[in-house]
Amino acid sequence: MSPLNEPPAQARPLYLVRSSLQLLLASALAEQARCDDQARSCLLFLPDLQDPALFGQALQAWSQTPFEQTITLEPRHVPGGPTRRRAWRDLDAELAQAVQRWQPTSVTVFNDRQDAGQRVLIEAAGSFPAARRVCAEDGAQAYTGYVYRRLGMVTRWRQKLRMGPQWCDVRVLGTHPLVQEFLALHPDLLRPELRTRAVRPFPAAGLGAPCLRHLAQDFCRRLDWDPAALDDCGALLTLNHSTYAQRNPHYVELVQGCVQALCNAGIGFAYKYHPRETQADYLGLARSPGTREVPRVLPVEMAYLLCRGHRLLVIAGMSTSLLTAALLLPSARTVALVHTSRHGDQWDARLLQALNIHAVSDADGVARWLTRTPDR
Repeated sequence: MSPLNEPPAQARPLYLVRSSLQLLLASALAEQARCDDQARSCLLFLPDLQDPALFGQALQAWSQTPFEQTITLEPRHVPGGPTRRRAWRDLDAELAQAVQRWQPTSVTVFNDRQDAGQRVLIEAAGSFPAARRVCAEDGAQAYTGYVYRRLGMVTRWRQKLRMGPQWCDVRVLGTHPLVQEFLALHPDLLRPELRTRAVRPFPAAGLGAPCLRHLAQDFCRRLDWDPAALDDCGALLTLNHSTYAQRNPHYVELVQGCVQALCNAGIGFAYKYHPRETQADYLGLARSPGTREVPRVLPVEMAYLLCRGHRLLVIAGMSTSLLTAALLLPSARTVALVHTSRHGDQWDARLLQALNIHAVSDADGVARWLTRTPDR
């Protein structure tokens, strides 16, 4: 092993990935590092996904991968799987061992609040202090005012005991004291807590890399779904989880009004439920004429990557899927369903304007938008 203060001469980034969006973002970063610096990247994959086996198979077969090595760790719990959880000490040790073996020159996490992200940051800081410690944005929280509730005193004490004195009760993602740099797709629009930190623009152009498209195509083949099914659809409706709908009744009314407006306008549409949705069709969308369902287990970002040339109309609630649509579909129009329920999300108007996302709050607003002449 190299001395602690002498990291390998060749760049060796390590990326901790837990979700499909994080996988795409990390892949874009790794591809750019490979092309610009001949970097050898490691993907540390700890899936927090409904179907981790699908991802594992796709990653194993990915011939155009930008990662020199992929290390897949068994998560403590698989959503929808057995209730038994792995012991944290076993996973903690595996995370530390992965960092030690790779000897990274930089580590990137997408969530510095979760234990796994903090373990990677702590291990890198202790064993490889010259390695750059980065947190990359993972959705809308970088641009909203959402703050996690402070953990109780007993929980904080237990976490310090489990993970050491450098553990931190992170209440705004990206603000862990060990994070040296924050990667943002829209640095000028970041929330105030992040603007004062060292910020670097995310290389969004890398999301168009052929290797990412190749991965998306493989996902579709494994699910026996042809993205050409969207060719005849004028709109794609991405939906929040049914538990979100239960908390926000106006959201359901708004979606139903949107569907009616699409039908009245004669616009065929596809719809995609949340990957963790267990109800068959809680909004009854299959009854609408001319509709098609996108497989819910397919990451919506994969569908976006294969439709980059389409002039789709993407309609969604205030969610990360809306931000990624604006990012990955340069030719699309995006509409945000802004409901008035008590638990409704609030986004900065500047962010909506910068991403050319049009906000509507009622069915009439949707209908008016559908009759507009596309301006992009």
